[in-house]
Amino acid sequence: MKNRGFTLIEVMIVLALFGAIVAFGVPRLFKKDNNIKAIARNFVVMSREIRNKARLTNSTYRIAVSMEPNEEKYWIERANGLQTVDLKAAEKEKEDKKTDDAPPPLFKIDKTVKEKTLPKGLRISSVETINMKAPQTTGTAYIYFFPEGFVEAAAVQISNDKVTWTLVFNPLTGQADVIEKAQSLKDIQR
Repeated sequence: MKNRGFTLIEVMIVLALFGAIVAFGVPRLFKKDNNIKAIARNFVVMSREIRNKARLTNSTYRIAVSMEPNEEKYWIERANGLQTVDLKAAEKEKEDKKTDDAPPPLFKIDKTVKEKTLPKGLRISSVETINMKAPQTTGTAYIYFFPEGFVEAAAVQISNDKVTWTLVFNPLTGQADVIEKAQSLKDIQR
């Protein structure tokens, strides 16, 4: 007579394997640091790509970072040729966007790189560049990439309820480095 079915030992082995997979896999899915890692990785890859585009197309690019509550996102803008970093002109450009009779903006959104929205629970707590007097925590901040391959030195802080990471943009190499704690640009440059 043939027995059909599974033995108790076979069932217990399968359940133990399933339990081990769940025990190791589920916490990683819900870990908030993974979201910060993904955003940091995206910034690192994007900065390398933008720096190369700026050099190849002889254009000035900038990462625009919106820090408005519940609308935290970032995108890429482009202007032909070499443009200088002028904070007053950037403010005027923001004001001109609100009026209908304003001249066309110098920087236009680059549609080749998709706008990114931060996942729920994450926020960009500050953006600081070498040209700012103090870190910016509201509104829209910009990080510039120039045709010569230079990048405006900057620090972007991404945080959730527990952790803050700082992305540091190197002005000579254009590389974005990740520091797993909150640091200001002035502290990093010392």
